[in-house]
Amino acid sequence: MPHTSRQPPAGQVALVLGNGPSIDSVPPAFWSALRRVPDLLIVGTNRCLAFAALRRATLHAMVIRDTYRNLWHEQKWGIRYHEELWKPCPAWKVGPADRRVTHCDQFLRFDGPWQERPVLDENREAAVLANSSVCLMAANWAFFQGCRRIYFLGLDYHGGHPRMVSPYDHAEEGWQGQYDRPPPASVEEQFAAAARAVRQLGGHLWNLSPRSRLQAVTATHYTHLTGPSCESESSATTAASPTPKSRSPR
Repeated sequence: MPHTSRQPPAGQVALVLGNGPSIDSVPPAFWSALRRVPDLLIVGTNRCLAFAALRRATLHAMVIRDTYRNLWHEQKWGIRYHEELWKPCPAWKVGPADRRVTHCDQFLRFDGPWQERPVLDENREAAVLANSSVCLMAANWAFFQGCRRIYFLGLDYHGGHPRMVSPYDHAEEGWQGQYDRPPPASVEEQFAAAARAVRQLGGHLWNLSPRSRLQAVTATHYTHLTGPSCESESSATTAASPTPKSRSPR
């Protein structure tokens, strides 16, 4: 871990944001309702800083598993993201210890199963479970920070990505077709093992992503995190919105 006077955030509940399309499935009231959830850590991953919906959210941490250059098909977009959005972001930044090219406050190794607590090596770096998903990396890190209830959103394993802000909305993705099939058995096994470990340690993993293909994590509605008032606020906002006037075809 590099020398820094900053300290990582702590909490009791975590929302880990993946890069799947269900980020856009929740109503705007969801993001404002998160401010009322006590001791909540919101942890973004990979491309989250470019998602339009997350402009309404305060991200306490950002976790990247690969390198910024590989986030899009053309490396120029990853380089631009790193300079324009990643570096200026005030969130605590976590990256992989085996690829130290992204500016981060903390680097993590990958080793073994779910890690109950951070065990530092000679470089004073902790390990999280060996995994194939940045969401698992982020969840194990959040567990270190005190979170025992961990929710995922954007953990879909199907479809594209959430709507991005300009100019990233014009960038070629580079992962077309990657999620056309259900998650590999190895990914299901990794999430299942993590879910079992967290339960044994007194916590729980939940997936807020509607229609997710991942079976290993308990599915639930977003109001499980925010409370039912969020859905009521969303319904009231929708009812109060004026009905748009029809337009003649052109």
